Amino acid sequence: MAKDRSAGLGPTSLLQAASAGKVAHHPSVVAGLVLDRAPVGLALIDANDRLVWANTGLTELACPTGGELQGRNLNELFRPFVNLLGERGSYHTLSPGEDWQQAWLAVDDSASARLGLMSCVAFDRGADASLDSGTDPLMWLVTFVDLDADADAVLDRRHADIGNVASTWIFEDRLSHAFDRADRLGQRLGVMLVELHGLSRILVDHGGEMASRVSRRAGRRLVNVLRREDSVVQVDRERWGVLLEHPVTPETLQLVADRCLEALEPPFTLSGYQPALIEPRIGIVLCPEDGEETGELLAHAEKALEEAVPGGFAFYDGSLQRLMERQQRFRHELQEALMFPDQQLYLVYQPQFDLLTRRCCGLEALVRWRHPQRGEVAPGEFVALAAEMQLVDRLDRWVLKEVMAQRRRWREAGSELGDWDISVNIHHCLLDQDGFDGRALDLYLRQLCESGAKGEAGAQKEAGGHYRHECLDWLCLEVDGAGLFEVGHRQSHLLRRIVALGVRLGVDGLGRSPVDLFGMASLPVTLGKLGPETLKTLADPSTSMRQSVAALMRCLEALEFVAVAVGVETAEQLDTIKALGLVRIQGRLVGAPLESEALVGWAASGAHPAIAI
Repeated sequence: MAKDRSAGLGPTSLLQAASAGKVAHHPSVVAGLVLDRAPVGLALIDANDRLVWANTGLTELACPTGGELQGRNLNELFRPFVNLLGERGSYHTLSPGEDWQQAWLAVDDSASARLGLMSCVAFDRGADASLDSGTDPLMWLVTFVDLDADADAVLDRRHADIGNVASTWIFEDRLSHAFDRADRLGQRLGVMLVELHGLSRILVDHGGEMASRVSRRAGRRLVNVLRREDSVVQVDRERWGVLLEHPVTPETLQLVADRCLEALEPPFTLSGYQPALIEPRIGIVLCPEDGEETGELLAHAEKALEEAVPGGFAFYDGSLQRLMERQQRFRHELQEALMFPDQQLYLVYQPQFDLLTRRCCGLEALVRWRHPQRGEVAPGEFVALAAEMQLVDRLDRWVLKEVMAQRRRWREAGSELGDWDISVNIHHCLLDQDGFDGRALDLYLRQLCESGAKGEAGAQKEAGGHYRHECLDWLCLEVDGAGLFEVGHRQSHLLRRIVALGVRLGVDGLGRSPVDLFGMASLPVTLGKLGPETLKTLADPSTSMRQSVAALMRCLEALEFVAVAVGVETAEQLDTIKALGLVRIQGRLVGAPLESEALVGWAASGAHPAIAI
């Protein structure tokens, strides 16, 4: 807190202070001069949050039996309405600002309080001082409008009209400011109306105290699952308004609604009462799609709430609602497929070629999903979703297991494929030490090798009865560059243990994001892949794009990385790649992904590229 600069403020009358030029003539000050004894409280707060003056109206509201307010701390006298929604029963402190906010005014230092609207306006000693100078304000002018309702009346009244109007006013005020920010920044807004369906029945059956306690408990649950930057206002006993700002998409709103519904799941167990069984429901609107004015958006949110079933949510836009339902079904189907991956998932292998020898020099394993109703689902539609659902470790674990099993089958069948290198792209979350159900990645790989050795006929054991670990010098694990740099240094010991097994590490997607050359040099990485996005830039007639790729190639060469160009689809790309000095390539132009049986036939016929290279 800034140093107290209010010493020496002599006048104790607001009129005297204004006449002496000590305060700016803000409209709230003028109103206070006219209505000094009206139920509108005015106070001056210094830089240490201490009251240095209060008008008669505020004094009579806070000290009806007599007393002084001068010297009181702002947060001792006022508490924000959101304290009912605070975490673990703790009180939040007020954040001074010109926006109106609902607040409680302490009365005679007792447990009772008065509900009202409060606003804080900053000003300096000089009448001409700018409020937007960026310096700490000398003083705050606090305006408090009494709503003539104490805490019990607001919470226990079946139809708290005054409280409801005030709460809606505050929510609309916050929404109006959010509209301005969103319009200025070109962003979306999301608004949710959350209702506790059945709370009125609790009021009738068990009384106001039970309903109030359930309402407060529900509010705390809501706040605990939302971000600090989200706005939550209790608009009446049964409903809350939630304002969500950037980033906002239909998908994120759906996730937030799911979290809110989960947080508000019954029962609400309160000491001395039977568990309260209520069902939440949520109406959702999106700006600007569902409205560009406050009244219109809230009206549409009400309609969406009416469409929501207890325990569920609904969007105002019916087509958007159907889209969310389809996406939700797709998520459930993906979850089921990952629970039993052998039933719907399978692998294909795309060959990589060496331009110097014109021979296949390795394979990349790629996962595919054959949906029983949808047919073939492209990897771009489900791999990123699996990561979002935090199920990508299950997917990548199955891929690694299947690749190792397939390579053994090739070796047992005497196919040359059993001697080729195989690359597997994994998510960077697998580099966490507690991945793979508590097994670090190197331990999981060793256990896969051991289980495979047990299954091989005539497998020899080392002294002590342990199976020899298979050397994994044929395996290359590729991690997206951004993810690898994010966790690589934190998990450097794990990376070195993986490399000690013979596994090679590669960085995927070079050119898609900024390259940390020093970071790559410090990690045990030996391979770099230029993705399809980078290759497509080579078609740009500008020489700067090719020069950038050429510079990246020189950096990889200096780091002694093996560089692979992925996504080669045209003869022009192939010619450019040759001119840049790239040696290893992969893409449909030279070899399409094949399932294991087709790949065996292709290898037996000579493993030739699709075109002359």
